[in-house]
Amino acid sequence: MKLSFVIVTNNTSKFIGRCLNSIKETIDNQTASKFDAEVIVVDNASSDDCGSIAKTALPEIELIQNSDNKGYAAAANQAIEHATGDLIVFVDPRVEVLAGSVRRLMDQFATNASCAVAGGKIVGTDNLSLKTVDRLPGLVANFKRMFGCTCSKTRNAEQPMSVDFVPFTFAAVRRDIITKLGQLDERFYASLADADFCRRVVKAINPSYAIYYVPQATARVLDKFSLQCECSDYALHGADVVKARTRSEQMYFWKHYCSFTALFFGGMDMLVFAVRFAAYLIPGVGSKDKRGYACSVFSESAKAMLATQLGTQFPAE
Repeated sequence: MKLSFVIVTNNTSKFIGRCLNSIKETIDNQTASKFDAEVIVVDNASSDDCGSIAKTALPEIELIQNSDNKGYAAAANQAIEHATGDLIVFVDPRVEVLAGSVRRLMDQFATNASCAVAGGKIVGTDNLSLKTVDRLPGLVANFKRMFGCTCSKTRNAEQPMSVDFVPFTFAAVRRDIITKLGQLDERFYASLADADFCRRVVKAINPSYAIYYVPQATARVLDKFSLQCECSDYALHGADVVKARTRSEQMYFWKHYCSFTALFFGGMDMLVFAVRFAAYLIPGVGSKDKRGYACSVFSESAKAMLATQLGTQFPAE
């Protein structure tokens, strides 16, 4: 079996070297069960020499350098078009793949003929599991996010289990599934391209496919500030992270449901975070960052509904 590792980078020079080193170690350590592998890195117009750093860290990579930021889905599709492997392994440049994890994902495909996508566990720098997404965007998942609920049926899982969604932070997809269902939808410029693809997998019939969460396959974030909750990302990077998520959600709900659903969830975001903003005004409950985050979600949700016309259009800017 041949693997194609796909990494999309944008200003991640701080992490890309360690990420690639972990992949190289994964490939070199497969002495008992050797597999062929290639590594494809797509640099989305980084301004920090991320591409050249990647090439120095692992000279044998195939490096695609874009002159402008095409967005995650479009960049990932560029790599998929160049890939020759049986499995496409998506890896976020802000994580390192721990020993034996790729083999665990491969075993899941080998033992389950219906397995189309397999995703691993993401842990923090303290080796504790980060919040794991196992539901597609919808009523339950969105209400959990709106109200800050972090419970997840996969959080304490010890064995592989079937789920509706695994993020492509560290996940493998069968190449033939991509051929049958199509590549990532490039209209999802910044986020939810993986959720959209997983939904297509879940809804496929004749034959039906399965998505598995494999807790024994682990990737660890390289920085305690990486891959945190949206509120923490807002504190570090500003309103752009909220803007990306709200516009992607509008597109997702319009594509898979209807404009009324997009309107409903956009309105619910505004209502819930208006209430949360009021709660954050109480001394000892809120903070400046939390109040700013609540305001940002309220305003960006309203802007997303207007800018995307409830998801029917998807401006990338």
